[in-house]
Amino acid sequence: MKPFINKACLLAICVLCAACSVQAKEKTAEPAVQPPKKETQAQTTTAKDPVQRLRDWDAKLNTLETAFEQTSSYDGVVISRSHGKLYYKKAGNLLRLDTLDDEQKTDQSAVTDKKVLKVLDAKGKVITSGAWADWVNGQPNKALFDFGNYSALLDAHRATVFSSSAQRVILLLTPKDGSDYKLYLLLDPKEYFPQTIIIEADLMQTKADLKNTVKNKSVSQNLFKEVLAK
Repeated sequence: MKPFINKACLLAICVLCAACSVQAKEKTAEPAVQPPKKETQAQTTTAKDPVQRLRDWDAKLNTLETAFEQTSSYDGVVISRSHGKLYYKKAGNLLRLDTLDDEQKTDQSAVTDKKVLKVLDAKGKVITSGAWADWVNGQPNKALFDFGNYSALLDAHRATVFSSSAQRVILLLTPKDGSDYKLYLLLDPKEYFPQTIIIEADLMQTKADLKNTVKNKSVSQNLFKEVLAK
């Protein structure tokens, strides 16, 4: 069993390797989201501004519970897979991430108030703790943890409608600070809530699919007791 901190370090090292290797390769990584066909590109605008709609639900989000499946790959080769559940409460900025094993049992958990982060083993015992900022900065797909803060995410990026259809709307976010990555948000066309979050940086790609998402329903405070304890 490998702690989240170790997984984050592994992925951070892979990203650095990708940055060093990309200059030596002439091959360009295939984009995570294929460009739409020409006949679809003419339909890339919608009557409703997806950026504003995304801001709207973000402002109204008080709690969240969702399952996720995340895959990271380097130059097309999968280097990491994980799946589990994520819980969020706006009050207190509380977040819990449970990774599950193949038998759908909790393998490890990370609990935070976005100040301090504590990592728990399969039995719920705290095995390590540290600063939230240090942990999240090592994650390849920070947008997976930004619920309740998507307006700030949008403020830091230039957002364009990559494509739009009856099935989904795809937003492409590029950082205003000049960082070299692309963030794709694949949104439900009714609620404009993310179904999939993809980030590409050089040859590194991380994709997180969200499933069985429940918003603004009761989430037990007991899930966050490790960071709430005085």
